Amino acid sequence: IFCLVNIIFTTYISQTQSTMPLYFSNFLRIEESGKGFSPTTISALFTWHLVLAILLQLPVVRMFKRLSHPYALCISALFWGLGFSLIWFTGVAASSQLLWAILAMGVFAIALVSYTPSASSLITVLAPESQRGVYFSINSLCWAIGYFIGPTVGGWALDQPPVVAHGLWLGFAFSVAITIAILQYLNQILNAKNAEGNVK
Repeated sequence: IFCLVNIIFTTYISQTQSTMPLYFSNFLRIEESGKGFSPTTISALFTWHLVLAILLQLPVVRMFKRLSHPYALCISALFWGLGFSLIWFTGVAASSQLLWAILAMGVFAIALVSYTPSASSLITVLAPESQRGVYFSINSLCWAIGYFIGPTVGGWALDQPPVVAHGLWLGFAFSVAITIAILQYLNQILNAKNAEGNVK
């Protein structure tokens, strides 16, 4: 179950790195120029995203430390959904696209730093001590699968008419509901196992 969730999250992450720069360049229509963001603007947006992720890493880890790992991942999923919704709005807005893009990349920074430590910690909880290496290897495989699915889906969408390219982000935003449902199920399983362990 965790592998399925992890593949979904890594598919989300791959969109920010593979599909989004092309979307910003080819599908936005800035009022002044009628074209998408320039390479310089796109570079600045991703620099902002990385710098904010670095600055927020420790504060977010401290905040999420009190939460169960599946619950923390649910919050991360909500941030991913909000970020994808903002990207959709950036694409369809008549003006202020740069402002919406800055806001979206900031939200994605929070989503990223809330996902990574929670996912790694959850693997430690799930894995028997003697098999942690195997579990982390499977985690790496999930990243490989996510990075295969993400660019494939994104590349297909960008080859379609603009309405499909814009709709891609809404599709990812709505998929967060499925991700949260799977995480809730995983949380129930973990709670049941913990309760069983306490009884024993």
